Amino acid sequence: MGQADCYSIITKRFGICSSHREWFQRTQDLYNEILEFYYQLYLDELAGQSLNSQEALRALEKLTIAGRDKQSPAYPLPWEKIPLYFRRAAINAAIAAAKSFLSRDWQQQRSGQFSEAVTFYKGMYRDLSEQEVTLKVWTGEEWRWHRCRLTGNAFPEECRPMSPSVVLKGKRAELHLPVKKPVEDGRTAKLRMAAEEKICTAVFTNTDTAVICCILNAAGQPEHSLFLRGGGQYVHQCRQVLEKLKRSQTASGDDGNPKANQKYWMKLKHLNEYYSHKFSRQVIDFCTQQKAKVLVLPDFDKQYTKLIMSSVGNWSPLHLSTQIRQKLKYKAWDAGIVILEENQYQAASLCSRCGAKVRRQGKEYICENGHSGNAYLNTAQNLGKKCLESFRKQNASKAESTAGETYPSGGEIRE
Repeated sequence: MGQADCYSIITKRFGICSSHREWFQRTQDLYNEILEFYYQLYLDELAGQSLNSQEALRALEKLTIAGRDKQSPAYPLPWEKIPLYFRRAAINAAIAAAKSFLSRDWQQQRSGQFSEAVTFYKGMYRDLSEQEVTLKVWTGEEWRWHRCRLTGNAFPEECRPMSPSVVLKGKRAELHLPVKKPVEDGRTAKLRMAAEEKICTAVFTNTDTAVICCILNAAGQPEHSLFLRGGGQYVHQCRQVLEKLKRSQTASGDDGNPKANQKYWMKLKHLNEYYSHKFSRQVIDFCTQQKAKVLVLPDFDKQYTKLIMSSVGNWSPLHLSTQIRQKLKYKAWDAGIVILEENQYQAASLCSRCGAKVRRQGKEYICENGHSGNAYLNTAQNLGKKCLESFRKQNASKAESTAGETYPSGGEIRE
């Protein structure tokens, strides 16, 4: 049986060079007006029906667009000459927003104010390349094809571009382009374990060495390790920004205006993004270099995680691990690596060499049999061994369940 085609979707960001940014703003304003119209209509007419997105799209179009019979629809659109694919992009966004609202089941007034970026379906853009794109925009008076130059990014030839979006950020406009990239290795974790592939385990700390990785072979023997430093630098830079923020709040009287010190909050956000991208990329590169096809991360109880994160603070290396995890998930799949999560219960309290209990001395550990070493690396090795052992048990139980299926002597099968 052939393996199904696998792919990953990555969003590439391009800067848009245009002398008519106001056209993008007017296009977005119209898009959100249409989105709000269909959002309210969905909640009024279709909320109690079990419709998938395609069925909901057809139902909303029947309520608002005249069909072949030329009969006037129940809720005619208050706008004229709306392009088909522009309208459908707004409808799909409205359906997603309405379903999200209904799934939360909040007892509050439903929101009707949107500022969504415009998604350009096929027919609303053309001549797309790494250097330029031509978009159909609303000038306020007419629909016009607008050619724009793109800067700042590229996408590989094997990637297939999908529907782009125009995101407005202050005076700048960006083109966010999802690209579908084929993934060569789409095997499941079970198949990889059966093929005795190497695995990599990663643990997160609240020290300068923010991430520690360990490569294990199929027998559970450690082969390589990686210590990623930079947690202390992240904390130092965040502390500098927080001090400036505090001084600014004191000088301005802290009037509660969230935009008063927005530049400092954005700096903290950018620091978080930079370091989480940096650490996650280093982990994936290490796995690729060592040919590890499975990445194992520690799994904790949600309540325990909440308590730990609140105790270490928002700008600590351990709190940064939440963003590192999120970025690892899509970067790993893009590199043909599968991520598993293993419960870390007792991974830090036992010796990875002999299984005896250990005691901590700072960053080091000493077990009852005299083994010693880095405590975090010991945890990573135990985590990997637990993962390997769980798959061995699964295979053993499967073998036992089929062991009793015997046939009569002579190979005769009796019914």
